[in-house]
Amino acid sequence: MLRLVLRRVLAVVPALLGLALAAAVVAALAGPGWAEALGTTLAALPATLALVLPALALGTGLGALLGVLGGAGTVLGGMGPAMPGFLLAAVFAATLAKAPVLLGLAALALPAAAQAATLAGRARAGAEDTVLLAARGRGVDGSALLWRLTLPLGLSAAMGGLRSAVAGTVTAAVAVENLFGTGFSGAGRLFVEAAQAGDAGMAVAALAGLCGLAVLLGALGGALHGWIDPRARMA
Repeated sequence: MLRLVLRRVLAVVPALLGLALAAAVVAALAGPGWAEALGTTLAALPATLALVLPALALGTGLGALLGVLGGAGTVLGGMGPAMPGFLLAAVFAATLAKAPVLLGLAALALPAAAQAATLAGRARAGAEDTVLLAARGRGVDGSALLWRLTLPLGLSAAMGGLRSAVAGTVTAAVAVENLFGTGFSGAGRLFVEAAQAGDAGMAVAALAGLCGLAVLLGALGGALHGWIDPRARMA
């Protein structure tokens, strides 16, 4: 158990080193104002996290459930490459003059759900003749099989691929913050406004904050990947 915990902690170390390197780059570009740039970025990140985290959680959970059930999950997974989050955000914002925040969250959650559905469906297919067959042989079936084994398998697979979903969701959050009149003013809006104003130091600080957020959330997904997988508990 201690070894497992240490592996989970060490998995976050590269992310922390990357954040330290990004902070050094910001300090070099922003000059004497680096502390203010980093402080402004850190203050803006919670608003971005408030967009990204619920969208990822909802999209991944719903997508994994649909993926292991098949049917609509297969269709959703097949549509994934055709609906990047930033494009959905642009379409939703252009369609409605005052697009509600829920549409912004949907633009972030749908691509994550599509990826989760694909990965979860593959995980279920791969376990059908092994783990799931053995569970049925022990009398586990119906809803018990779904909630105790099939869905955790799908969620674990989705968490294993969360890094790419996180990158896409954070990128889409930049579009949502700047296209929707939601009142969110996070690091995405800060980055665009600083770039438009020609403030390189602030723009790099905001970009580093967004990248750091993506790296940390991806590391969290990697840690949850093994913890959720029911095969690890059965070993």
